[in-house]
Amino acid sequence: MDFKDQRIAFAALAGLGLVFYALAASGQGTVWRFPLAAYPILVILIGIAFLRQGGLKMAIIGYALTTVLVILQFDTTIQMAFENTIVGVFKSFGLAITTAATMLMVYLMDETGALKVVANVIKRQVVGDEMQALYIGLGFGSFLTCLGVTTPTLFPPLLLSMGFTPMQSVAVAVLGYDPTTSFAILGLPITLPAQSFGFSQIDFAYKISLYLPVVSTAFSLAILWLLGGTKSIRKGLVPAILSGLTISLACLAFSYIDFYFTYEVIPVRIIGVIAGAFTMGTLYLYERIKGVKKEKAPPIGREEIRCFSPLIILLLLAAIVSIPQVGSFLSALPGQLEVIHVGAQKVDLDVLSQIYTWIFIATGISYFTLRPKKEELSRTRSVWVKRMPINVAISIIFFCLAWVMAGSTINNVLGDTFTLVFGGAYIYAASSLGYIGAIAAGSETTSSILFYKIQKAAATNLNLGDNGFMTLFASHGVAGGVASAVTPSKIASSVNTIAAGKEVESVIMRRNLLISLLILALVALLTGVLISLHV
Repeated sequence: MDFKDQRIAFAALAGLGLVFYALAASGQGTVWRFPLAAYPILVILIGIAFLRQGGLKMAIIGYALTTVLVILQFDTTIQMAFENTIVGVFKSFGLAITTAATMLMVYLMDETGALKVVANVIKRQVVGDEMQALYIGLGFGSFLTCLGVTTPTLFPPLLLSMGFTPMQSVAVAVLGYDPTTSFAILGLPITLPAQSFGFSQIDFAYKISLYLPVVSTAFSLAILWLLGGTKSIRKGLVPAILSGLTISLACLAFSYIDFYFTYEVIPVRIIGVIAGAFTMGTLYLYERIKGVKKEKAPPIGREEIRCFSPLIILLLLAAIVSIPQVGSFLSALPGQLEVIHVGAQKVDLDVLSQIYTWIFIATGISYFTLRPKKEELSRTRSVWVKRMPINVAISIIFFCLAWVMAGSTINNVLGDTFTLVFGGAYIYAASSLGYIGAIAAGSETTSSILFYKIQKAAATNLNLGDNGFMTLFASHGVAGGVASAVTPSKIASSVNTIAAGKEVESVIMRRNLLISLLILALVALLTGVLISLHV
């Protein structure tokens, strides 16, 4: 699409926005305001997927649109919008600074040659592009994602080092963030909503796990499709199904043990980590059982361990911080020094328990194991300073957008419209709110917190009871995890990490949009079945 066509398309989008605004201004009911409430998200998706605009540009446009609309039509004052923007900035730190920290680690590993060694070691574990994509994307990706590492930032350089194309590298990196959905980032999408609203995180984790055999297997097939279409699916069909079922059934089994004993026998925070490790082991054993011939390689020695040292150090630190007593102690240690007051709102940064702090520390410690030369440090700093600000800015702006929405009546309009339109069939539509919320906020966790009250009210109106509500809200969370495949902030961050260009960003968005919508439909159908069966 050339510049002239883009101008026409943007003009058409602007005209559509004026129509939506007129409907909202003249209409008397909630349904009339729905198109305008969804308009900023629509503009962002169309801009990236079809108009080939960068994630940062569309984030700014989406935020500006949202801010103007909430002031004009969704019961927000300029002061409220400003305060919610500031809160959004602070709330974004968990993702934005984690992205910055991960980029620093991976660039240091790249410049010192460690990343190439890591890539070679991983390539030796399984044979063929399909097996390697599943091993990294589904197994290693889930393992690291559940530790809190942002794989959309870490994996593109690693996959490039292994010989994958930029398009394939971004595709596998982004989809590798999704198979365990809510168990990512040490289970934060499960634990934070549960702590915020006072329900059982054990029950929530179990309900989410019921969806994973379908969702995880679908993502494993999607990774192959993006890798090489139907040809890759035919070659890797069995290991794709095997890995999808392994990671999902591991999550389901571990969460059921906790659910059965009503106690965290296996901490929710590490369920995804263990499941990812199981998946890597399963794929490795699969090739051993099949007798796949591999090139004879030297055993892993001190040099390989040295190159893996940043990840090993991070794994140990993250494991320690994931112990509830340790995490709680670190969160409380700074006291009021890290509590920010914005108007009537309060934000506790919890700096010492955030994964980004420990990624920075792990990177600092690995200075003594990687032993970078002066010129390698200089190149690391140069690349990081050049590419990091864009990724961080994208994350921050999307969080600001989400909190401006949360401080208005937009979310209520979206939720009320779904309830009014679908009535008793709302159970099939509930997951769509999780999907929409995660795209807008760039985070499943944020989406679950923003829409909790709406989902709770809908479940009460439908007389679903506590069990039915937990299933409904689990579908919201899972759909939010599915939406990570098309979250503009994650795709833009992944593309920018290797400077792959807007064309790659646009293609990945279009393809992932189709994949995520198909998986969302499966989640919606499964929600209806689970609620009908009172599971």
